[in-house]
Amino acid sequence: MNIIIHRLFQKDLSSALRYYDEEGGRELGDRFFAEVERTVVRIETEPKHFHFVAERIRRAQLRTFPYHILFEETDGKISVLVLRHDKRHPSFGRNRRSPRE
Repeated sequence: MNIIIHRLFQKDLSSALRYYDEEGGRELGDRFFAEVERTVVRIETEPKHFHFVAERIRRAQLRTFPYHILFEETDGKISVLVLRHDKRHPSFGRNRRSPRE
């Protein structure tokens, strides 16, 4: 399935990586990044495994870090929209939509 990463997801990821690199060292940042990558692969291979949190938006929880990914599946494409800390306000990133071609 075709995966599209929203440009603001990249910003979310950079911010979280910077935090983990500064607070826990490069190794912790690397572990976080690897877990995000594994979660995106799980989204790609089994998108229907994840529950809906809004119309068309599903949530994939990271396993060992307090973050989750919001994504939507439309027209044979998966758009990875938001990387959000579990304690972040639930409305953060909810207005993001798949980029239109």
